[in-house]
Amino acid sequence: MRVIAKSHLRSFWQGRKHDAVVAEPDLTVWFKLARAAAWANFAALKQTYGSADQVGNCVVFDVGNNRFRLVGRVNYRRGIVYVLRVMDHAEYDKRNWITECGCHDPPPKRTAPKEKPAPRPRKRWR
Repeated sequence: MRVIAKSHLRSFWQGRKHDAVVAEPDLTVWFKLARAAAWANFAALKQTYGSADQVGNCVVFDVGNNRFRLVGRVNYRRGIVYVLRVMDHAEYDKRNWITECGCHDPPPKRTAPKEKPAPRPRKRWR
């Protein structure tokens, strides 16, 4: 799977004062497992992450033995995991993330590919 964006994970653990030492390895392990995975559907994802839950169009991962929650959107067909939010358990329990992440909104529409410009004629060297 392609994971977008590791920068969300990094900014989370760098912003932690008391448990950054724990958050970094936990999120790095999640990242490596997700990147190496080839999930075809949610059932296949559950085989890797048995504690993962489907909430609308989002998947909630328990990371670090229930210390952290990672909310993502998985596009199984394209093999992409979009990291939407990383939070600690207390922030997760407030449940504000459901509306902020758009978990019950439909997935974004796929836009048509941009038309490529016509190739320029090549110069001939004599």
